Amino acid sequence: MHPALILLPAAALVIGPRLWVRHVMGKHAEENAAFAETASAFARTLLDQHDLPGVKVELTDTGDHYDPSSRSVRLARDKYDSRSLAALTTAAHEVAHALQHATGYAPFAWRTRLVRVAQVTGLAGTVLLLAVPAASLVSRKPLPPLLIGAAALSMLGTGVAAQLATLPTELDASFQRALPMLQGVLPEEDVGDAREILVACSMTYVASSLAGVIHIWPWVGRGVLFLVPPANAPSAGARASAPATGSRGKAVTRARPRRTTIRGGLLENAFRRTAKPLVRQWLRTSRGLRENR
Repeated sequence: MHPALILLPAAALVIGPRLWVRHVMGKHAEENAAFAETASAFARTLLDQHDLPGVKVELTDTGDHYDPSSRSVRLARDKYDSRSLAALTTAAHEVAHALQHATGYAPFAWRTRLVRVAQVTGLAGTVLLLAVPAASLVSRKPLPPLLIGAAALSMLGTGVAAQLATLPTELDASFQRALPMLQGVLPEEDVGDAREILVACSMTYVASSLAGVIHIWPWVGRGVLFLVPPANAPSAGARASAPATGSRGKAVTRARPRRTTIRGGLLENAFRRTAKPLVRQWLRTSRGLRENR
């Protein structure tokens, strides 16, 4: 199969929903004087209506979100003082996360825990992968390939698990909590547009979850399993004890296999399939952050 048949659908899966969200949010970003409250005031009203006076509404520069550690609904600058439909819908969605937190909604609690675990395991996996080449050069012995695979999975697996837990959390916040709150406030003609905004935003989470599964699947399906010999493969002792015979029945002396070294051995193969893609991705991310500053 040509790599483009995999890369192009994966890229469309990630980029497509983001472009759709940008289009939908831009279409409904105009100020509407018919709305009595700004997004921040609307969030405050919804929180008070649901007996959550302790939850704060704050301005942020890091994107709209709800912070469970400080119990704060945070809205970006383009929405905090805005009376647009996009801003009000976003405020209702973030208030819905505060309601999930207050009611002990299980997927929300699991997502919060998994995000914390992913931060720790991601750091540990990065340190381990970076330490593998140095440790191998010092000891001059190849480290167990499964150790490298475990480090890679620790970086990717918990992140994917957090994304999968995010999906039901976001869908519940959008359609089971935010949309009913908006239906009680917005005119009927605006409820359909608010639903369009919530659907577009939810597709980004669906796409992120699928992309995470696609990202980790090669490690589980082939990237790590290639390190484990098949169950029906003969052992090294069996291969050594069974002499090879030629076409006339005479034993044929085989050259002894060379000892596995860092160059051309299992370690190099594992490092090429694990550490190098991760290091390249980290370099691209770092370069992008520097360019955006």
